[in-house]
Amino acid sequence: MILDMKKNKIAFITSVNNEDLYEKSLSYINNLQVPEGIEIEIIAIRNAKCITSAYNEAMQKSNAKYKVYLHQDVYIQNQNFIKDILNIFKADQNIGLIGMAGAKVIPVSGIWWEDHCKVGKVYDSHSGTMTLLTFNEINDLYTEVKGIDGLIIITQYDLPWRDDIFDGWHFYDLSHSIEFMRKELKVVVPNQKTPWCIHDCGIINIANEFEEYRNKFLDNYSKDIFPLVSILIPAYNRPKYLQQALDSALNQTYRNTEIIICDNSTIEDVQRLVEQYMLKTNKIKYFNNGGLGNSAKINTQKCFTVSSGEYINYLYDDDLFNLNKIDKMINYFLYDDTLSLITSYRNLINNNGEYLNDTFRTVKQYPNDTLLTGEEAGRKILFSMINFIGEPTTAIFRRKFVDLSINDYDNHEINFLIDIALWLKLLKKGNMIYISEPLSKFRIHSSQGTNDKILYFWASIDFFNMIISSYENKVFIKNRKELLESLMSWYKEYAGDLIRFSNQYNDSSRNNAEIIKLRDEYINCYTKFVNILLE
Repeated sequence: MILDMKKNKIAFITSVNNEDLYEKSLSYINNLQVPEGIEIEIIAIRNAKCITSAYNEAMQKSNAKYKVYLHQDVYIQNQNFIKDILNIFKADQNIGLIGMAGAKVIPVSGIWWEDHCKVGKVYDSHSGTMTLLTFNEINDLYTEVKGIDGLIIITQYDLPWRDDIFDGWHFYDLSHSIEFMRKELKVVVPNQKTPWCIHDCGIINIANEFEEYRNKFLDNYSKDIFPLVSILIPAYNRPKYLQQALDSALNQTYRNTEIIICDNSTIEDVQRLVEQYMLKTNKIKYFNNGGLGNSAKINTQKCFTVSSGEYINYLYDDDLFNLNKIDKMINYFLYDDTLSLITSYRNLINNNGEYLNDTFRTVKQYPNDTLLTGEEAGRKILFSMINFIGEPTTAIFRRKFVDLSINDYDNHEINFLIDIALWLKLLKKGNMIYISEPLSKFRIHSSQGTNDKILYFWASIDFFNMIISSYENKVFIKNRKELLESLMSWYKEYAGDLIRFSNQYNDSSRNNAEIIKLRDEYINCYTKFVNILLE
């Protein structure tokens, strides 16, 4: 690496395999206005195996502080180009790289031009005709971006191009952008009243190698550009189902994940299975809770407590993720800071993984992806008594909107409806999106904990407490009329549970502590309910 850099020197660097195009590009460079005291260097690299190796070779040859890497079919039409880029670099010494067009947000696909917030301008012929491509406007001298298009890349610091990874012709530009940001240097796009450059590339066939290098980019840089998602798996005595769930988590197209498995099992099969997976990947963190048994509440909380992700998605050990689930949901979060959770339509499967047609539990709430305010979504739950958001596997949520405990609601202990209580807590803090595409599979089978009839009795009490608490805090339920409306929905849904409970557990000889607690809670709820009606 050349250390004695000349601060008033600019090198124009091109990888050349078409002399006619390059001669035309040079004619534009030679027509630029050169500020007094600035030295110009022209470097052409021919017969390079790839663009990154060409740029590395040229970088080693030049002692210019400023380097302009441009395609042979790029024509700089802004005659004040040199003065303009120097003004940007002088405005902030932390600016490392300038491009003509780029992404404010890199979508989860890794394809910069899929960003609907992209900025910049350029004349471009990739469609077959020369067209003005103009994206979102820039009001200041420049704006920061996450990645730029490689038609022209201007630097004031030398960083090696990753020819060890990108030995083709794709994603070298985004890679170089991220390498600069790793050094805490800014990547920017300038304000252009008219485009500074013409890119006469013509129609390009990117099909052959593009996908290969896209995956290389995501494999190497996802941790730099995308938030960590914690996939939390509370496990209990179901290694066969767990293996399928774990595969669906590990095979997500979204790369930046950690998988937390908290194991309540009374057998060793789950631990043995997970240990085999941990030999192949470092994504999994395993915690054995010492055979607590089927204590789902404790296990669910433990998973959350030991996780680190900015976003959380539970995956119950008998459920499955579709492979694009995290990708699809995180892409919405990247563009909307008001979102606290995202859910989707989901399919039902049986113990053999076959689809079930359950018209009651598989109603699609909206035909298209739909944004709901937190207020709208919370009211929909509390006035319908329906968990339209779905089971924990179905939704992903933003961690910062949840306090330390997920097993309560405004100081009320939640015994069964942990998911609904969590959704309501999140909806107090932000909005949600319902995705109409099925992105997970909820398994129905005989060994589920939800088949425990006691839990259904607790559901009635949980819902009652959430209604009362929401009214008392004037969240979702704002006045007495709405309180009565919600309580009547609750009564219609759960009144039969009170009768069934009385018939089944009114025997005074039963001393089970849970039954006694449940009976006392029932009496308390219905006493409150009657008193509210009589007010």
